Amino acid sequence: PTMRPLWWEFPRDPSAVGVNDQFLLGPDLLVAPVTAQGATSRRVYFPAGVAWKSFWTAEVIKGGMLANVSAPLDTIPVYYRDRSRYFPVASLSF
Repeated sequence: PTMRPLWWEFPRDPSAVGVNDQFLLGPDLLVAPVTAQGATSRRVYFPAGVAWKSFWTAEVIKGGMLANVSAPLDTIPVYYRDRSRYFPVASLSF
C-alpha cells in the first residue's frame, strides 16, 4: 500500500508495532500529523535501521529512537530516509 503503518516497512523493529499516529507514504516518507489542538510539538518515533532527515530543515535524526519535534501550526512533521534516491532535498527551494 502507498500509505502504510510503520511496522509494514520495519517488521523487525518491535517499537514500530504500537505506533498508531504516524504513517509512511511509500517506503521513504515518514509523516507524523499533529492531532492535539494547540500543540506546537509532538513525540515522533523514528524506526530503527536507518537515519531520517527532516523534509523542511534536513536535520538528521538517528533511527530507533523517540524524539520530541517541533510542529508549528503551519508545518506537519515529515521526514524521509537519509540517502533516499527519491528526495534530494538539497536541490529543493521553498
